[in-house]
Amino acid sequence: MAAASNNNLIVDDFRLSADRRLLFGAGETFSARPPRNLVERIRSRMVRVFPQTADLQIEYAWGGFIDIPMNRAPDLGRIGKCLYYAQGFSGHGVVFAGMAGKLMAEAVSGDATRFDVFARIGHRRFPGGDALRTPALVLGMWYYKLRDPL
Repeated sequence: MAAASNNNLIVDDFRLSADRRLLFGAGETFSARPPRNLVERIRSRMVRVFPQTADLQIEYAWGGFIDIPMNRAPDLGRIGKCLYYAQGFSGHGVVFAGMAGKLMAEAVSGDATRFDVFARIGHRRFPGGDALRTPALVLGMWYYKLRDPL
């Protein structure tokens, strides 16, 4: 099924599952702590996008780290000849994970043409090393989150 997201730096993304349930991604945090009140955070964002969902029950909610490369582009590549990886969806996992899986399947089957488009994107490490990387990321993401509504 098709997936969509808004164009905010801090995205809301969504799609229908095969059994026609709404999968909605939101409720991010930018620190190493899991989000508090995850269901309420997701509900707030979801109802803002789809007001008609206000009375629906959220059956499942999960959270975790969002993998965000410096350039916010997905990081697909190989390690050696036969180990493929896909990471760094920057909160667009609901939208892009299915496509990444399809591109990896094509590559493993012998046609890496589309996979290699993403594999050629250059990525750098976040500056600051272990001591400053997370605090710098948290500050930067909060700055851009505040800019999104403008």
